[in-house]
Amino acid sequence: MSIRDVLGRIVSHPRINRFQTRLLGQSRLDARLNPVAAHTFEDAPTGTVVDIGGGSARSRQMWPAEWTYYSIDPDSRLLEVESTDKPIKRLVGDAASLPLPDNSADVVLMQCVSHHLDDSIWPVSLSEANRVLKPGGSFIFVDGVWTKRRWLSRVFWKLDAGHYPRTSEQLESAINDKFCVLDTERFALVHHSLIITAKPLSD
Repeated sequence: MSIRDVLGRIVSHPRINRFQTRLLGQSRLDARLNPVAAHTFEDAPTGTVVDIGGGSARSRQMWPAEWTYYSIDPDSRLLEVESTDKPIKRLVGDAASLPLPDNSADVVLMQCVSHHLDDSIWPVSLSEANRVLKPGGSFIFVDGVWTKRRWLSRVFWKLDAGHYPRTSEQLESAINDKFCVLDTERFALVHHSLIITAKPLSD
């Protein structure tokens, strides 16, 4: 096992993971993501959110309690962490094979997941997100991007459990292949980051 693999195991521990997300500016990211989430339920008192790689489901707070919320994660330890008193359906699963039927979600959220997926799984995960979305549903993608220009960002990518950070061009190209992109927001925290909102191409 490489040193990087050992570090990955360490930072994936729930307590270390929470500390790392705070260091990376999760609260400021949430402030940007909240209005994006709110737009999805403006005229919908109920609905279904699928949070791919959702772990403790800390993003559950962004949707009304009346909405069904699935947190799907391969790490059962993260699923066991309580983050809210709103109801959550917790499922062990991975991005390449979501344990849900076709056309079952009004919203699919993929937050800080893509850098954990190698090049064989990353496009499959987008196909899976598309599969479970209802016609007219919303895909919300959030992640940091790889750039050589920010030394602190490079340090955190070295420590991250995910080994596959991608450039903004790589991420946007892959998403454009599977979805109709409606909006792209670029900003910088520790990492340069993207929030992309999109609809299924069939719409």
